[in-house]
Formats: sequence, C-alpha cells, structure tokens
Amino acid sequence: MTARSIIRGIGAIEHATPEQILAHPEFPAARRVFVSEHAKVYEAGVFPAQFGADAGRVTTLAIIVCQHAGYDPADKASWPTLTYLKDTVARFGFASPRLIDSFVARLVQTGYLELRQQPEDNRVRLLCPTERLLAWDRDWMAAHYAALEVLYPDPGFKPACERDVAFQTAHARSAAAAFDAIIAMMWSNLEIIFFLSSTSALIILLSLFEMGGSDPESRIREADLVELAPRFAVSRSHVRNILAVAQERSFLVRSGPRNAYIRLTPHWVTAFDRFIAGSLAQSDLTYRLALRHQAERAASGA
Repeated sequence: MTARSIIRGIGAIEHATPEQILAHPEFPAARRVFVSEHAKVYEAGVFPAQFGADAGRVTTLAIIVCQHAGYDPADKASWPTLTYLKDTVARFGFASPRLIDSFVARLVQTGYLELRQQPEDNRVRLLCPTERLLAWDRDWMAAHYAALEVLYPDPGFKPACERDVAFQTAHARSAAAAFDAIIAMMWSNLEIIFFLSSTSALIILLSLFEMGGSDPESRIREADLVELAPRFAVSRSHVRNILAVAQERSFLVRSGPRNAYIRLTPHWVTAFDRFIAGSLAQSDLTYRLALRHQAERAASGA
C-alpha cells in the first residue's frame, strides 16, 4: 500500500476523537500514564544525542524513522536524505535547518544515526537510524499507546505496547501519511506552542501537575522543581524561565508568603488536557492505519 492510498483512506478509518478521549471516565488515569511514560523517554541519558527534548528534536527523530521505513531504492523521492528530512520537518514549523544540521551531526556522533551511500548514486548519503535510535523510537511509541491502553483495553494496543518491530515499521510508514493531520492537531493548540518548542518545557509542567501542582491547596515551591533540571537535561535558570512564561500566560499563579507557592491554573489543565487528547487521537488513527497496512500487505503476500 502506497502513502498516497493511505492518505485517501484516512477519512474512512474509525478512531477515537479528542472529544471522546476527554469525556472518557478513565482520562485522568490515562493522563497520569501519558506523563509518567513520556518522562521516561525524555529523561537525560535516555533522549537521543544527550540533548533535552523539544518539539523540533522529537519531530526530527520521528521523521527520520518514518522516512527510513518508507525508503524505496527505486523511488528517488523516497530516499531519506538530509534535504528530504529538512523539507519535511519544515512543514511542522518547529525546527530551523541549522538546528537539524547540528542535531543530525550529533546523532551520528553519538551512534543513533549512520550516513550510508545510496547504491544507485554514490553522491547521495542516506540517513539510516541505528538500532539504538529504533529502540528509543519503540519506547516512545509505546509511551503513547500505554495511555490509550488505559482508555481502550479491549482489544487494546498490544503490538505497540510490546514494541513489536514489524509493527513499528508499519506504524512509521502510516505516520508519514498522516503528517498533515498531526501538524493540524499540534498547531490547533496555539496556547501551548511555546511549551512544545522550548526544551523540556512540556514535560516539566506535566511533571509539576503530577506532583499535585494544580491543587488549590498546593504548597509546592519553585525549589521543589530543582530535581527536574538534571532529570530533563536543562539548567535551573531554564526551569525558572519556563515557570515565568507559564505565569505570564495565566497557566501558573503564585501565592502565600512572598509568593513562595506555585500552582497551575484550571486554564493550564484545560489547555494541556486538550493537547494530550489530540495527541492520543492521532496515535489511535495511526495505529488503525498501521494495522490496515499490515493486513493489506499480508493479503497481497508482500
């Protein structure tokens, strides 16, 4: 099945909508799993290339895996080159060409990516993820589906949660065809674009939420977040900047003596719940596309 046929069939795929996910009685439990599982894959020493995570780098990693899965030596348009990567990442709007250049170089240096010669044209270098990157991608994929498993355990998302390699390939091919829908989802959440783009900002605020940071009686202090800085490969000043922007945007308030206590507002909870629900809905769509892709390949004997 080609990417074009996948795109044509997206509208016919039944999948959970953001509204259905938000209304699900188990959504609070799914949110907790979403936060805890993503924290694991974004931690320092786990996230590839020893960088902190942001939307630009996460998107770049996903696209590298997708383009590698869709590589067809006979189709020059599918060759996973640096130019093809930059053109695709540009559609998402989260990373500059310079950032991609430095990130790719670091991925090669740290053993997550290899540059291989294209057999049909020795002037071309292909971006090939190593098993180290593919293993991280399977963990990242499983982090999304662990949350969906909480909501819809029957029949569940076993191939993704069990990090099945064949499913990973089908998932990557299907995700590439769903990029436009994913981009639309991300940019429909304009209030949180800064927190997607800033290194580790999203996971730090989500971690604060899981610490009880939205409780009106919260007694969390800024100093209590110090441990999050090394955990997510950022500085303490970067954490302070994230909190300052959150306060400017009415996502966070301070209270108590000398404004010592910090608390996330209901406005923040609403905005980030909407983003999480949108992300899970896109994951569910991609999962259904991947299952169909596998079924059609099996039926054709491919």
